[in-house]
Amino acid sequence: MQERMSRRIHLAPWLIYSLLTVLLYGIWGALSKVVSNDMSPYMYQVAFSVGLLPVVAVVLRSRRLSGGQSRKRGILYAFGTGILGGTGNMALFKSLGMGGQAAIAVPVSSMYSVVTVMLAFLFLKERVSRSQKIGLLLAFAAIYLLST
Repeated sequence: MQERMSRRIHLAPWLIYSLLTVLLYGIWGALSKVVSNDMSPYMYQVAFSVGLLPVVAVVLRSRRLSGGQSRKRGILYAFGTGILGGTGNMALFKSLGMGGQAAIAVPVSSMYSVVTVMLAFLFLKERVSRSQKIGLLLAFAAIYLLST
């Protein structure tokens, strides 16, 4: 019994960060509904972007700022993902501001991973396993169930 108690659960570092992301995004999603009652989605996006400035300040001080294979291409893609993410945020904020329930709108908007998997398969040539295909079908079913 002592041996079992002394064993530690080993989580891969990437999984720890992923779980932290789930926690932070979960809190963000709930707070987004509260904020959407107080301001327009456009002003919310501006305030959201300003809220990123402290994070940017910390990252700019990092020694790990440089790196990667093609910095120029990376900056271009990062800029594009910023535009896509900001536009997606505004769409979610608009949804919440129009009366969407956070418990429904946020999980439905989180189904963007279905699009990510399909694009990774089509353009990045990543393999999709049978269980992942089943997961995609279940995600579509979840969208339907959440929206009814």
